[in-house]
Amino acid sequence: MLTTVAAGRVFDYNYCIGMYAMNGQGLWTPQDFALGSGGIMYIINRGVEEVGQRISRITIDHEFLGQFGGFGSGDGQFIWPVSLDLDRDENIYATDERLNRISVFDKEGKFLSKWGTPGAGDGEFAGASGIAFDADDNLYVVDSKNHRVQLFTKDGKFISNWGSQGSAQGELETPWGICVDNNGDVYVADWGNNRVQKFSPDGKFLVQFGSTDAKAGDLDHPSGVAVDSEGDVYITDWANHRVQVYGPDGKFVTTLVGDAQTPSPWTQTYIDANPDIIKARRRADMEPEWRFRRPVAVNVDANDRIFVLEAARHRLQIYNKVKDYEEHSINL
Repeated sequence: MLTTVAAGRVFDYNYCIGMYAMNGQGLWTPQDFALGSGGIMYIINRGVEEVGQRISRITIDHEFLGQFGGFGSGDGQFIWPVSLDLDRDENIYATDERLNRISVFDKEGKFLSKWGTPGAGDGEFAGASGIAFDADDNLYVVDSKNHRVQLFTKDGKFISNWGSQGSAQGELETPWGICVDNNGDVYVADWGNNRVQKFSPDGKFLVQFGSTDAKAGDLDHPSGVAVDSEGDVYITDWANHRVQVYGPDGKFVTTLVGDAQTPSPWTQTYIDANPDIIKARRRADMEPEWRFRRPVAVNVDANDRIFVLEAARHRLQIYNKVKDYEEHSINL
């Protein structure tokens, strides 16, 4: 087990899930995921052109439970799917930045409803991307090309919005990912400004994480953000192929770069069935495969396990945050 130790935090690499597949068991350019009950994960796949747009249901123990969706503009279909989250009943809400709408499914994948209208007015979208529920089951939606965040009821009734285009504190430039912490504060991956901003529930600026100028903790087009139970913040640094970790105050802590030295069980089954691939892998330097490639989304579960989704490697890598860690004393 590979371990990263920094600033009193310890992160143990655990294992990875997933593999490339155009359909069925596997992922194809995944964009976001949500953690449900019973170890079930829902992963939204963007695919390519008119193929592969779907939501996959898998478990953290590598069991493939099925998929739903498909390419198109009909009910339950996607063109450019981006993000998803679960309400209290574990209904699935998924965004589509081309169709500028939210599609709603039950936990088994049955289509329930859709809402959303293109435009720049209150409650309208231009590039609906990241979404996150708050404790009241209201839904924050990143309205990327309108450079703002909007808040709705779970039924799609507009409540409020905040943000405007720019680079000053509180302004946004093509924002992408979003999350809500246990206090109700909102974190927005400010993609075009190479930072993450923390806001109060009503949009008041609180803290900034990262920049392009910092010697440590800089970001290049951050795409996803998550917060653990101790307030540490995890950001997928998409263009730098890494995850940056910060304290609650915005101070840089450490970097995770990916440690998947052992392929996922799905991938290993494929390798074992192909002797030529086995031989090729023995000759090759496999270290690049261990590392993150286009990490796009991150989530933290109730046990502070960190799940990192890679768009280009079609998988998730999982880390455990070790609590009450103490360095061993060594007597020389």
